[in-house]
Amino acid sequence: MEKRNQRFALTILVILFLTSIISCSSIPCLEINYQLPRRSDILRKVQVVYEFDDARRIREVLGKGAKEDFENFSGNIFFSVARYNEPGFRIGLYKPSAIVKEGFKRRLENIGLQLVQDQYNEKPRLLIVLNEFVLDLVDRKWVAKMSYEARLLQNGKILATQTISGKNVRLKIMGRGGADTILGETFTDMVNKLDIEKLFRQAKLLYT
Repeated sequence: MEKRNQRFALTILVILFLTSIISCSSIPCLEINYQLPRRSDILRKVQVVYEFDDARRIREVLGKGAKEDFENFSGNIFFSVARYNEPGFRIGLYKPSAIVKEGFKRRLENIGLQLVQDQYNEKPRLLIVLNEFVLDLVDRKWVAKMSYEARLLQNGKILATQTISGKNVRLKIMGRGGADTILGETFTDMVNKLDIEKLFRQAKLLYT
């Protein structure tokens, strides 16, 4: 009788496991793979306070057309990071704004910046203001857009700014695979487009 109960319990566990797999596979997922540029140490001696502000008017990452293909989408996205000329590795599941914040953090560290806390508000502060981050499906084409402003401040004064925006379009061939590709490419292009060294030179915080 005991062995029969054990077999029954094992059968129930297997059924529950398979059911969870089937259930998860039916939920549409998105993944962003961020490709870091070549590492640089040009700002390795510079300390900065990194801040992020999600100023998007529309907080949802999926546009009206994309929502039809991503029915029951949870709103979270898998985030992967790839060092220069290396394969990517998955970091975890994040909200879109958290991915942007984490992506810029890794970009800043990749150029050698030391990200610090500053309770006395004396050190320069780099603020990334996210204005748009969206994936849509228009006329059988995936459309990904992203825009933001980078502000370098010190003692409450804006010393330098850069505004970055861009859009990529890719024809939808089959399924949702192209959505991951175009979203990852757009994210990588926009984050890497920020000229951090130029920003510090404009602010007269880098002289070498």
